[in-house]
Order: sequence, then structure tokens, then C-alpha cells
Amino acid sequence: MRSSVLPAALAAAVLLLAGCSDGGAGGASGAGPALSGPVPTPADAGALRLPLQEYLPDDGELERLGRAQRILTDQCMARYGFRYRVPELPPAGSPGNTRRYGLADPAEAAAGGYGTLGADGPAKPAQPSMDPAERLVLGGEDGADPASLPGNQADVEKSGRSSGRVNGLPVPPGGCVREGYLKLWVPTAGAPDPLKVQDLDAEGYDRSRRDARVDAAREGWVRCMAGRGYRAQNPVSPQPELGLRPEAFTGPEGITAATADVACKRETNLVGIWFAVESAYQRELIERNGELLRSSRRQLDDSLRLAAGLVTSVG
Repeated sequence: MRSSVLPAALAAAVLLLAGCSDGGAGGASGAGPALSGPVPTPADAGALRLPLQEYLPDDGELERLGRAQRILTDQCMARYGFRYRVPELPPAGSPGNTRRYGLADPAEAAAGGYGTLGADGPAKPAQPSMDPAERLVLGGEDGADPASLPGNQADVEKSGRSSGRVNGLPVPPGGCVREGYLKLWVPTAGAPDPLKVQDLDAEGYDRSRRDARVDAAREGWVRCMAGRGYRAQNPVSPQPELGLRPEAFTGPEGITAATADVACKRETNLVGIWFAVESAYQRELIERNGELLRSSRRQLDDSLRLAAGLVTSVG
């Protein structure tokens, strides 16, 4: 397992991909998968739904799953006489696919420029101070290799392994954070790796941004921006190229640039083309990974049912 805090990882996936993207500059691939139907001209990027979203939790589900994982962690900590009370993150701005392909809403651009994108997102809550025993219970032994730990909760319980003892009780391998993660996401040996679907989502996005059709649309956006007095190559995160520091994202300069950015995306239909191309890559990935995706969907449904019970039980 690569993570013990999956909801946060999933919730950040789209923005992280966008931030790491070069927007399709260079290395465009040639023939890609055929599109299915006409290319849309979306008025609202947030309403777009990609094929792989059937297998991924939506924003509301992510909130419930994140809360359930915190409840499971707290229940584990309580066995040792501790509590786990980390403040919940505020809801992320621009939900769904609203900014998957960069800022795309003219009203949002006019009202707040590049606000809520990247640097000015919700802050990570501060961690409370803990003594060594509490830290051990929460996170297990320092420096432990996650790959060496049991990969599902059933194996943890069968193995009898621990990260030491606190208050006379064995500490679960990887601590209570990992126990909460495994109980929610990987309860049995047959449960699929919940990050595999996220990996497929990342693969489809990366392949689409290098597709020749997306690159041609991006070049149209570049020319449109140049005609409005802006030099930028990256439609997803153009702020550095535009000379905008985070504090200027929502100021007059940021609003003017953001308004031009969105107008050029509309003029070239960059968002509609990119969505259509990425959808084609995702359908190809679904075709090749059907059993993994079906089993992941079943496990997600099980996790959501567990989360619903946990959230209801604590009010």
C-alpha cells in the first residue's frame, strides 16, 4: 500500500495532476483512440462526467469516507486511552471537473480570477502535540517500510504482528492510522488496491494531454492568448507564465488575465475537445481493466456502507 489516507489523496488527485502537467506542450502523440460521438461545447465544465468517475468516489462520498476513516482511527486510539481529534478539512473549492482542464467558468474568472486554485486551497489542519507513546499508537514505528506491512486488515489480525506495546496492548502494524485505512478500504485479502483506479485516472489524463488533438486545441488557445497580449503555453496553470504571484490571483491583474484565459478556452473549445479525448482514453482503459474496475466498485460500495454506519453511530 502506498498510502494510509486515501480520501485526501483522491480528493487532491485532479489538482495535483493539473499542477504537474505541462498543459500538453511538446511530445504530442499521433493517432489516439476514436472519439465517441460529437465533441461537446460545455457551458459548465463542472457538469462534465468522465467514464472512470463511475469507479471513483465523488466529492460528497470522499467527505463521508474521510470522516469514517477518522472515526475508525479514533476508535483504535481509544483502546490505548488516547483520542484522535484532528479538525476536518473545509470542503475543497471548485468540485468535480470544474478545473480539471484549467479555469473554465467566465463568472468565476470575473468574480475571483484564479482564486482557490492551487496555492490558496484549504490549509492542512495542525497536528496536536503528542508524547512518544501516543505517536507510536497513531503512526506505528518511525521509518517502517509500508511494503513490509500486512496489506489488508484480515492479514493483520492473522499475523499477530505489532509495532510494539502501549498500555499493555500490541500496537497494530503501522499504527491506528493504518488500521483505520485498512478497515475501511482493504478489509480482506481479496480487496483490490484502492489506488489502482486513481492510477488509471492519472494515466488517461496524462495520455490525453499529449494527444495531437488536444495539442492542436492548446495551440489555438496559445494564439488566442497572444492576441490578447498574454504569452502562455499551459492552459491548466498559466499563472507563473503570466507573471502572477499567488497574492495577485484574485486582484485586478489576475481577474483580467483569468477572463482572457477563459474566453480563449471558449473560443477554441479546448475544454470540450480535451474532455472528449480523455473520455476516449478512459473508455480504452475501462475495456482493458474491466475486472479490476468492477471489483473496485464493489469494494467502494462496501466502504460507503461501512462509512454510513460509522457516521450515523457517532452522530
